Amino acid sequence: MSLISATLDVMEALLSAAEDVHGYAIARAAGKPTGSVYPILARLQSADMLESHWESEEPVPGVPRKKYYRLTPNGREAVRSIVLERRGVLPKPSSKPATGGVTGWGVA
Repeated sequence: MSLISATLDVMEALLSAAEDVHGYAIARAAGKPTGSVYPILARLQSADMLESHWESEEPVPGVPRKKYYRLTPNGREAVRSIVLERRGVLPKPSSKPATGGVTGWGVA
């Protein structure tokens, strides 16, 4: 697996998400292991292309909170350009929150 291919897969998963999406769901949507996805998310966040927030409460006792991600407006524009340039097409937006999306940003 090349880093460029994995990064493009993560970018496509982020573009396809209809809502904020947690890291594990991004990994599933991209078809990549989490050990590859989380460093990519960190690089995108360092480049101010991605924002994140932690789930505000534990949804189930004993289950760790999830970290949710979304593209910044500038990040969305940049990622769209990169994916279009490298792959020639943009992914279709998902209309379902099956990727682990939530509405709104909680306070951590």
